[in-house]
Amino acid sequence: MNSLLGTLFIIQSFLFFDYKGIHEVEWKIHQGEVFTIPSPEGVTYRKERKRELRKDVYGYYPYWMGTAYNNLQYDLLSHIAYFSVELHGDGSLGAIPNLSLLQNLRNVAHSHGVSVLITATQFDDIIITSLLNSAAARSNAVTNLLNLALTHSLDGISIDFEFPDNTVKDSLTVFMTELTDTFHAHIPVAHVSIATPAVDWGNAFDYDELALHTDGLFIMAYNYYWSGSSYAGPVSPLLSSTLWGTYSVMWTINNYIQYGIYRDKFILGCPYYGLRWPTENDSIKSPTRGAGGALTYTRAADSAAVYGKLWDDTSKTVWYKNYIPGDGWYQSWFDDSLSLRMKYQVLIDSNLCGAGIWALGYDGTKIELWDALRDAFYYTGIKEIARNKCTILKVYPNPFREKTVIEFGSSGVLELNSQLSNFPTLQLTIYDVSGREVRQFLLSPFDFSLSTTVEWDGKDNDGKLLPSGIYFCTFTSGENKKTQKVHFIR
Repeated sequence: MNSLLGTLFIIQSFLFFDYKGIHEVEWKIHQGEVFTIPSPEGVTYRKERKRELRKDVYGYYPYWMGTAYNNLQYDLLSHIAYFSVELHGDGSLGAIPNLSLLQNLRNVAHSHGVSVLITATQFDDIIITSLLNSAAARSNAVTNLLNLALTHSLDGISIDFEFPDNTVKDSLTVFMTELTDTFHAHIPVAHVSIATPAVDWGNAFDYDELALHTDGLFIMAYNYYWSGSSYAGPVSPLLSSTLWGTYSVMWTINNYIQYGIYRDKFILGCPYYGLRWPTENDSIKSPTRGAGGALTYTRAADSAAVYGKLWDDTSKTVWYKNYIPGDGWYQSWFDDSLSLRMKYQVLIDSNLCGAGIWALGYDGTKIELWDALRDAFYYTGIKEIARNKCTILKVYPNPFREKTVIEFGSSGVLELNSQLSNFPTLQLTIYDVSGREVRQFLLSPFDFSLSTTVEWDGKDNDGKLLPSGIYFCTFTSGENKKTQKVHFIR
């Protein structure tokens, strides 16, 4: 399928099928789920902390994730938006689902210096129109949302209106301006944001004005291929292509920059979920046999480990396929630590505000997605060493699956003494992103005089296969040191 046909297909999918974003789909699936945990005895107010993150990291925490907040690495988060309370057409609010979860999450996050917001949602475009085009309803909504935040000692509000039409474009900006001004007047450190689409099909979002009058736009840069797609494909393709079509993360970023100059307000939302479709065959971009279903990252990663994770270099994402006797083929597409790290690099290079996550807790107790965040946005203690004219360090291929070659040595001629004690001490060590040594290679002191290579198969010093992720190869020769980043994909 060429780029134009791919674009037409996606447009038709939105126009002729009942498209729903992943936020709405999962919100409807989990409606009514109750987690009974005690409310905390008091309120913990947000602690000031030294900012170690060079970008914002903003994650949605759905009410159906229960106590998964105990597994979050709070040093890698700046904002958490509890998802969600329903905002009605007259500006009134529904009940906060699992209120005690919000209260406990707030206290834990505040103790780590992380801001906690609540998300107000409405997915019905008729109700959205009724709310936004009424000055009285807008005023009522602003008052109720502020009172909710003050009552529960929260740090702001996130708005999620998905796929309204063009008739509310101006009133949406008015509402967000009123909301932001009111919150800032009563909670000076408040953060007010709005979820915005990867593609604004209804021309309802004025990126420039919304960015000017809020603290952030959470760009939902996912669901490019969705549950109702006629072909299985990447949830969040990094690049546009003739294979997957025009729309991609890069297209979305460029579109936002084109229509909004305040790129320091743009938060690039990234998926911690995947989609699994029944397909006609096992070939890439197979037609689907039915609707796809969402997978958390944990489930997708565990299944990929069983069936074999495949890298799609066109979209820069991963997938796997499996066959069920008596049923047929299935394909699942998702993002892993490498594909997410590539997206983080793009937002860094594009000078965006930071990264967003849908949704916190979807990675369970796995750490590789945290490692990608740490590598991109947090100082870990491992610094990239400045180039030294007498040191070589190359890693290829990079990224790699089964093995990579590490080349090290001298780019010049050394004058070596006859005394062995005068030869430089050589070390080649591999660290994970937390700075922990995972593999060390024994090197001869004579190796430094010539370029030399070793192979690394992704195993640690005990021969155990390491998880996918980002690692650092460090070559040390006396006082000279060189570090090279390497990406391992399983």
